[in-house]
Amino acid sequence: MKHPRRIVLGLGANLGDRMRTIERAILAISTWPDVTVIDRSPLYVTPPFGGPPQPDYINGAVLVSTSCDVRIVLDRALELERLLGRTRPDPVRWGPRTIDIDILWVDGQVIDEPYLTVPHPRLHERVFALRPLLDVARDAAHPTTGVRYADLPMATRPIVRAE
Repeated sequence: MKHPRRIVLGLGANLGDRMRTIERAILAISTWPDVTVIDRSPLYVTPPFGGPPQPDYINGAVLVSTSCDVRIVLDRALELERLLGRTRPDPVRWGPRTIDIDILWVDGQVIDEPYLTVPHPRLHERVFALRPLLDVARDAAHPTTGVRYADLPMATRPIVRAE
């Protein structure tokens, strides 16, 4: 059995009952075998980033501990997206969606594969992903450069908490 590692999953939704969908996703993640939810961020309301005109997103993150391979976590996240109404491939790049679950960061690990890049390649540019990550893993740093995410300029950008 592998040693447990910390993984931060980013969650976002902008169609349907966004908050309920994210709550359902977090509950489902907490039932995954060999995965323990350690912490969850507050939820935030954020405007869409790129793509066509669309409703605002609700975004958050969960910190999990797992001995599962990261690719198993990705497979489970994709299946959960499907169960919560997301269709892949997305009809529009960066378009609206019922749920989006991304692996934002894995403690001490870099992955660069066709369907999985960790840390998330645009994490440092997106306050809607960076702030929730820092809420649950304040010490998170890029595994190669050692740069702490809390020290990035984007980490201090304003963001609105969901009510």
